[in-house]
Amino acid sequence: MRKIFLNGRSRPGIQTFFFLLGMTCCMMVHAQDTRIIKLRQERLVCKPVNYHVTAVKDERSDTTTIGSVRAGIFSKKQVTLNLPDGAARALDEFIKANLVQDEHTTPIVLHISQLEVAEQTGGLKSESEVRMTIVFYAAGQKLIEYKGNNTIQGGVDASRYIEQLIRKGLDNMLQQFDAWYGANKEQVQATLSGPSIRVDAEIKAETGDTDRIAYSLLRPLVLDDFAGKPDDLSRAAAITYSGLDVKYKTETLYSQVKVMVTIVPYFDKTRSWCRATSRNKKTLLHEQQHFNITAIKACELVTAIKNYSFTPAGYMKELEQLYRQKEKEIAQWQEQYDQETRHGLIQAAQDKWVTLVQDSIGGQPCYRQ
Repeated sequence: MRKIFLNGRSRPGIQTFFFLLGMTCCMMVHAQDTRIIKLRQERLVCKPVNYHVTAVKDERSDTTTIGSVRAGIFSKKQVTLNLPDGAARALDEFIKANLVQDEHTTPIVLHISQLEVAEQTGGLKSESEVRMTIVFYAAGQKLIEYKGNNTIQGGVDASRYIEQLIRKGLDNMLQQFDAWYGANKEQVQATLSGPSIRVDAEIKAETGDTDRIAYSLLRPLVLDDFAGKPDDLSRAAAITYSGLDVKYKTETLYSQVKVMVTIVPYFDKTRSWCRATSRNKKTLLHEQQHFNITAIKACELVTAIKNYSFTPAGYMKELEQLYRQKEKEIAQWQEQYDQETRHGLIQAAQDKWVTLVQDSIGGQPCYRQ
């Protein structure tokens, strides 16, 4: 199963602050009726242990403002609000000056996807809301985003307290991200390293099918294994029906894929047959080599899989190609074997092939004893 965590969200609860009238204002007014809100230089509570912030980017469609408020208590005129030199630079400079950071940790870039101030008024009362969404990126990969809605209620112009909401909202998100990162390090590292694929393979000498015999050096064929009905249209003395049973077990975690390929070279008793007049050691020796050839190619397939550089997007197709290639080689080698030995009738050729096959099995890592 894929577990993808790139779009996690967290919504801090709404915080309401009441302030006394005597607090000083932290903003300036430009000639164009734009109020520039300066963030108070005050140490953040957050002290991240898993990351450090390297930059802040503003992804909003309009970066010239963060909203608007009344020009005064009794005024109906609206003035726009902004941070000095824009939100990205203001937050970047504020973080660098007020966040204790360890540069040996993971570098993170903050993306502002929302920073919006809205004001509701009624008589002398006003309520300002700061809506902020910060997205955390590492190595160009989106990790998680946090949303925050914070409000201020006051009997005077509440815009003077907006900078505090921004600071506290940012501080809260930085703390939440550090806690989340610490609890999900494996996921983060997997995301940063990107998709990966690891494929391994093994030979198994057992099968759950009672009609099949799994290849084993300790279990050579016997004449009683040929339980199928002879084909009256065939001129052969015996037929060995063997093949490869290939199974895949796939595990996916955080875009990291692990595949175990299990290969069982098998002999099918119900489809293999031997005529009554040919049930002898010579026939059995010839047929055993057919099964041996299948087993050799099974081991070669394991080696090919272990040595292949699979791609995360195409590993299944690549596995299928390797399997089809070995399947083709099995058929070619079996045919060559029968042609050169005339199905075991040419003794010298038969002896040569027995030696060739036995030497090949001895050189396979799957069957070394």
